[in-house]
Amino acid sequence: MNASTQNGSLDAADTKDRSTHCRLNDGGFITRSALIPWTRLNKPGLEGIQYKILNFDENRSYMVVLNTFDPGSRFAPHKHLGAVEIFMLSGSFFYDNGQVFADDFMLEAGGVTHAPGSDEGALMLAIFHGPLQILDNEGQVLVTVGIDEMYDLAKDNDAVAHLQKTQHRVALTSEG
Repeated sequence: MNASTQNGSLDAADTKDRSTHCRLNDGGFITRSALIPWTRLNKPGLEGIQYKILNFDENRSYMVVLNTFDPGSRFAPHKHLGAVEIFMLSGSFFYDNGQVFADDFMLEAGGVTHAPGSDEGALMLAIFHGPLQILDNEGQVLVTVGIDEMYDLAKDNDAVAHLQKTQHRVALTSEG
């Protein structure tokens, strides 16, 4: 018996197939992260990062990613325009305010500017609540990296088939 519904959602019996992502009949979903290829974040000063987008909401600048830092990585100074929540799965990273180890949770407040690095490499789950700006040595913005930039890089890498991207945005300004 096929448990799929008209809209392509699945019931619990169909979620046992680990070879596919699942849209659930209650509106939820299961993403099989092993099926998503790693995407290299090829922005200046962030070259030692790879990521997999697990979920996002364009209208709220919210994104959940699995991130890796290459061993020996040193990153350019950057400013987080929104908070970032991190759970370190393995390895560690450091910056001016301290070091984060495996099994640690960290909240980086919005507005923080730092230049992290990792000697041993790191694997983390990160929840971004806004983009970041990569800065030059004088503190000037070189590039802003947010959902659109990371989604486009992942799309070029065939790493977004599990995501549903909206084709519109909520207007941020009113006509008048």
